Amino acid sequence: MAVRSAKLGRGQVDGVFVKGAPHPRVDPSKLYDKQPRPLREVPSTRKPRRLRAPSEPARVARADDRPPKGRKPVRFHEYGTPGTLTKNLTNAADMSGADSERDVVMLSGNWYCDVSTDGGGSWTRLDPTTIFPETLAGGFCCDQIVIYVPKFDRFVWFLQYGADAGGQGAFRIASASSESVGDDPTAWTYWDFVAGDFGYATSDMDYPDLACSSRFLYASTDVFGSGGRLVMRIPLDELAAGGTINYQYTDPAKSTSAWGAHLVQQTRSQAVWVGQPNNSTLEVFTMPDGGSTYSSFTVPVATWPNGSHSSVGPDGNDWLTKLRDFPNFAVTGGVERRGGNVVLAWSASSGKGSSSGFDFPNTHGRVAEIDMGTRSVVSEMQVWNPDYAFAYPALAANSKNEVGIILGWGGAANHANCAMGIIGDFVVWFRDDSTRTVQRFGDYLTTRPAQRNGNLFAGFGYFVTEVAGQPSKCTYNPIYVRYGR
Repeated sequence: MAVRSAKLGRGQVDGVFVKGAPHPRVDPSKLYDKQPRPLREVPSTRKPRRLRAPSEPARVARADDRPPKGRKPVRFHEYGTPGTLTKNLTNAADMSGADSERDVVMLSGNWYCDVSTDGGGSWTRLDPTTIFPETLAGGFCCDQIVIYVPKFDRFVWFLQYGADAGGQGAFRIASASSESVGDDPTAWTYWDFVAGDFGYATSDMDYPDLACSSRFLYASTDVFGSGGRLVMRIPLDELAAGGTINYQYTDPAKSTSAWGAHLVQQTRSQAVWVGQPNNSTLEVFTMPDGGSTYSSFTVPVATWPNGSHSSVGPDGNDWLTKLRDFPNFAVTGGVERRGGNVVLAWSASSGKGSSSGFDFPNTHGRVAEIDMGTRSVVSEMQVWNPDYAFAYPALAANSKNEVGIILGWGGAANHANCAMGIIGDFVVWFRDDSTRTVQRFGDYLTTRPAQRNGNLFAGFGYFVTEVAGQPSKCTYNPIYVRYGR
C-alpha cells in the first residue's frame, strides 16, 4: 500500500489569562450558524467490494426498560438536562462536552456552554462573549468542542470565530483545571489562531475537533481555501503551564479526502484522522508524537452506498437535509482501543454499495475496526434498521475496552432524537421523547470515557420538543448522561 509523508509546519503563540467575564454581552440575534461551505462528494469506487449480508438490525430501547432478549442492559447512571434553548428548526445544536473526576462537567452547544460542579445535578450557563474579548476576527460564531485531559487535569475549550473582513477565519483554544472551573468558570488561559498562521490568510475555517495523546493536544478544522482538513498539535505540558506554546501543523491541502473528518479519540502516541478517497476505501492519516512528519495509508472496506441522505419524521421534516451536504459521509467517530486497534464510524446512505449487495432501506452507520500494525480491516458492521435511520455516530472506549457509541436516530414514526449504547450489542438507548423533528440535526454528538468510573461513558446529546404556536421553532433540550454496565 502506498504511504506518503510530509513535514509539519511550526508556529508559536503566547497565552492570555482572563477572569471575571468582564466583556459586554453580544446581542444573541447577532450570533449565527455558519451555513454555506464547499461540498465534497465521495466518489464511487471502480472496484466494488460486495457486502453479502449485513449485521443484524439495531434496536432502540428506552432507558431502564427490560433489555431485548439475549442482550445485557445498558443503564443510565446519571442523567441531567441543563437549561433549554429555543431556536429555529434549521439551527444546529452541536453538542460537545466532558466530565472530570472532581464531578465538574462542561457541556457546550452552538451558542453557549453549561458547567456543573455536582456531576450534572445543577448547571450554570456561560456566555462565551462575556468571558473572552470579541476582538478576534469576526467575533464568536458557533462551533465549540470541550475535552478533558486527566493526566494534566485540564479542560480544553475550542471556540470558533467568524471570518474577518478579508475572509480569514479564526479560532481560540482555552484551558483551565477542573478545580479552577469548579471555583470560577470564567477564569481561563487562551491562545488565538487565524487561518494565516497555517498559510491560508484569506480562508475561513469550520467544523473543529479536539483529541489528545499522552503528550499532545490535537486540534483540527476544515480550511475552506485548501479543501482539506488541518490538524495541529500542542504539547500538553506547555498548555498546562499557561504561557507560550509551540505548535506544529499539517498542510490541509494534503488531506482533502478527510474533509469534515473528526479526530480519532484516546490515542496513546499519535494523532489519527481518516479520509475517504472513494466509497470503498479509507485513507488513514497518522502523526506520530515522536516525529516531525505525518503520513497516510489506504485500507479497503466493503463498498457502502453514497447516495442522498434523507429521513422524514412524523411532522414531515427531514432531519438529514444538512447531512447530505455536510458532513455527508465523513468519519465522525473514531477511537483507539487497548492494543492499538482503531474503531471508526460514519454515516452511509440508503441503497446498495454494489449492484448485488444488500439494499439498506435507510441512512445507517458503518463501523470498521482497523489493525494499525498490519494496516488491515479486523471487522466491519453496520448500525441499521428497516424502520428508521441512524446518523452522526461518535465513539469512545472505556476501561473494559468496550466501545461506546452515541448517534442520532429517527424516522416516519419517530421524531429525530439521540441514543447511546455499546458497539456489538445492536441496541441503543434513550430516555426522553422528541416531539418535533428538526430540519438540521447535528452537526455534533459526543461521547467520552466517564472520569469518575472508568467502566462507564459520558454522553452529550439532546432531544427536541415543540414550541406551542410557533411551528418554525423548537426547543433544544441538552442532556448529559453517564451510561454503561
